[in-house]
Amino acid sequence: MDRRPILLLVLAFELAGCAQPDRRLSAGKVDHSVVPAVHQVEETPAQRPLEAETLSPARMSADLLVGPQPVEAYIAVALRENRTVQAAYHNVQSLKHRVPQAVALEDPYLSNTIFPIPSVAPQYSLMGYNPYNFSLAQQFPWFGTLRLRGETAARDVQVALAELAAAQLDAVAAVKRAYYSLHASVKTREILRENRTILEDFREVARERLRSGGTQQDVLRAEVLLNELDRELATAEQGIAQARAALARQIHARADSDLATVPELPRLSVPRELERLEEIAASVRPEIQGRLAAVARDEKAVELAQKRYYPNVTLGLAFMDMTKSNAATPATAAGAPNVGLFVGLNLPIHHKKYDAGVLEARERALADAKLYEAQRDLASSEIQDLLAQARAEERTLDLLRDAILPRTKRTLELARGDYAKGNVDYATVQSALREVLQIQLQITQSEAELARDLAALERAVGAEIAGPAETPPQR
Repeated sequence: MDRRPILLLVLAFELAGCAQPDRRLSAGKVDHSVVPAVHQVEETPAQRPLEAETLSPARMSADLLVGPQPVEAYIAVALRENRTVQAAYHNVQSLKHRVPQAVALEDPYLSNTIFPIPSVAPQYSLMGYNPYNFSLAQQFPWFGTLRLRGETAARDVQVALAELAAAQLDAVAAVKRAYYSLHASVKTREILRENRTILEDFREVARERLRSGGTQQDVLRAEVLLNELDRELATAEQGIAQARAALARQIHARADSDLATVPELPRLSVPRELERLEEIAASVRPEIQGRLAAVARDEKAVELAQKRYYPNVTLGLAFMDMTKSNAATPATAAGAPNVGLFVGLNLPIHHKKYDAGVLEARERALADAKLYEAQRDLASSEIQDLLAQARAEERTLDLLRDAILPRTKRTLELARGDYAKGNVDYATVQSALREVLQIQLQITQSEAELARDLAALERAVGAEIAGPAETPPQR
């Protein structure tokens, strides 16, 4: 028997399943309104396939960071190696593979009923013996259903892209926080060592004065202050280790890696226009863009739920084979096979169920719309708080750096000269020295705090908004 018509019909059903949906959706349609992280560099996980070695413990990229590095170098490595970023990237890839599944037809249904015993099988005097009945069926959803499924799945990809951008920005902000903390701890150690050297000189002056009528109490006070500096140095070393571990975690490096910052950081300027920052956040912050994508997805989900009011159509082929052999009346049997086509559909009569589905989709759309508004309110609140905090820190830093520190240094110089001449006691010198030390440490901590505030502000906005003002003078 010629079975080519059956094979051709099977092939036709398969081709119909591929040709019906919008082919553009199968590739993962991307909405360009979803803005990626602004710090994204070349060949981030969002742009290239992850290679096997990027998932291995070798961590080759972090090993290339030898010696002092600018914060941008650590950011570049973090965007490639941070495991939270990579997890978000793979989630995007996973959802992209869901799109072609959503727009594909269900598998065709094939059945074959065999009657192996001629005596109890269907017998027709004019047609002959019927050894088997073959049927092939394919279900087709109502017009536009597959397209809506694909568009809904594509919107899920856009939500995941926003989550990837948010993960990238989180990694950037975390790198900056750890980097500036590390710089502040290293700078604190340098200041303490410099002041220790100055204090050792004072101790020698106090010992020299013992020969000309000075007291042993001045030497003891100097040694007590040296011990205090040693204790603060130990605390600074602990801060360096903690900051390095935090930075190493973001770039997927060993916690004991010898990570280093540049010696001096440029002065950072705080933006002045609050309204402009809020506008930028509304257009680029990933969480806001993700909520917009979720609202658009829910709108498609409502349309998709409304499609359930319409039936799904099933088209099929029936083939009944007939043979003269084993026929009850072979002389009259024609032995000609029968071919039939059939069409079927489901009856969507349970409208209460479909009404509930539409209402569910609409309520979800309303919920995501409210979450979008809440996300905008949250961004605006965060920006206002962080901007006010950064401005206050900037004013404090300018006051410490430009007014208070020069005066305390001048006071220390005068006290040191008067002490060498015997005009003041050691307590006056020690007080001036401690004041200079505390101001220097406050400046270092304020610089780091301002940098961390600006990093948090950039994260709240979703874009890089602070630039260097000038390189600070050497202290």
